[in-house]
Amino acid sequence: MTKIKENNIYFYFNKNKLIENLNKYSRIGKVYYPLKTNFNKNLLKELKKSIDRNDNGFLISSITDFETLKKLGINPLQICFINVLAESDTVKFLYESGVRFFTFDNINSLIEFSKYANLSETKIAIRISTMQVFTNKFTHLGADISELIKMLDFLKGKCNNYGISFYIQNNLKTEEDVLEKILQYIQEKFINSGIRFMNIGGIPQIENIDKNNIENLKNKLKIDELILEIGRYLVEDTIELKTRVIREKIINNNKIIIIKNGIYSGFFDILLYNKKFSIYFLSKSDGEVKVEYERTGESNYEFIMCGGSSDSGDKLGKMYINSKYKDELIRGAESCIKDVGAYFEEFFMPYSNDLNKVYIIKK
Repeated sequence: MTKIKENNIYFYFNKNKLIENLNKYSRIGKVYYPLKTNFNKNLLKELKKSIDRNDNGFLISSITDFETLKKLGINPLQICFINVLAESDTVKFLYESGVRFFTFDNINSLIEFSKYANLSETKIAIRISTMQVFTNKFTHLGADISELIKMLDFLKGKCNNYGISFYIQNNLKTEEDVLEKILQYIQEKFINSGIRFMNIGGIPQIENIDKNNIENLKNKLKIDELILEIGRYLVEDTIELKTRVIREKIINNNKIIIIKNGIYSGFFDILLYNKKFSIYFLSKSDGEVKVEYERTGESNYEFIMCGGSSDSGDKLGKMYINSKYKDELIRGAESCIKDVGAYFEEFFMPYSNDLNKVYIIKK
């Protein structure tokens, strides 16, 4: 790839923050990291150290994910395949490659798997549909209670290590006590089912988890292990981005600022979670100056910020900054965006491939 200096963008990675986040969640259970959140090699290498040391793991959704980890020397026994929609040849390839931890949400896929897999040496997570608890919140993933019972009955006597898995999807984020309600349902339905572990995906920030509820459930279900599928909250605040203004325009009397990165080259969270990033322009005189999403007493100069792709949807939003800095909003002006650690790697679009991404360990 031809490397042109103006296409350099810099991501600063704070490995100490990553370790801090890992330690917080590790107090509750084992941490399994999904590669779909960010598969940057610097990040994965740091996670590998902790996984080797503390018996954590990685979550993959594809053969590409598996091969990425294989190149880094990750043991297949530290990998869980979580894609319940994968076709049978993919599952078989991963099993034959040494993976021994799989997730299923229907009896037919499980039976097909059992034709070549030794279930007694395999760990199986059965994914429950959260619609069993929140009937009006649709998800196409997971099994209903009748399908779950079929799978659990099938595994008894064949598999020595099976458990329940669930994922708190985005349309549940506005519900109250989501985690507690799902845990209560599982406790009521599976108290004598023989499950050995539980997987929780889409888990809230650590500050919003009641550790006592988790411990009570483990005791009542007599489970040996709790697995936390943590992506976004593990890495989000470990990486920040330094980018710059590449164009300024006036359109219909509106000031338009276009920066190198946008929704399709770093900020896909805007579409996934309606995230509002913490954005700072770097003033030559005052350093970091916060950009606001609402007009305030000091932040009263209005402009529209867009990303650097040709897609008309690459609009980051209407922004406000103190009027004293408006003349600094020109081509070449640098900006710093905090907490970009999730999803920027996964969703770089093809027309962003010429961007030379530089990752720097932040001491």
